[in-house]
Amino acid sequence: MSGFPIGDRDYVSYFVNDTGEPMIFVQKWGQQSATLLHSDLDWEPKPVLRPTETMADAATPEQKQTLLKVGIDGGLLSTPLCGDVILGGGEAKWPDACYEASEPLRDAS
Repeated sequence: MSGFPIGDRDYVSYFVNDTGEPMIFVQKWGQQSATLLHSDLDWEPKPVLRPTETMADAATPEQKQTLLKVGIDGGLLSTPLCGDVILGGGEAKWPDACYEASEPLRDAS
């Protein structure tokens, strides 16, 4: 689908979000980062270095002040991020589960 090289020892998970967009999570054997591939991002590989965080976790104090002003009840601060990819709430649970399940491969040699 994406053209991304996937080996027979890699952890791979496929997901379709609530708007029908397919996504693929790939953890290559022995690598410290995984890769997120999203059809909505033209399958451009995005590194996954840690579990999903929120914009509040990733923002500087100045950015947090701006985010507070956007939207209702804290704006975008609780919006989930996987690296630099903004995810929906339900969508964000999937890469977290993949990241946890693929942990043994990051430590493999």
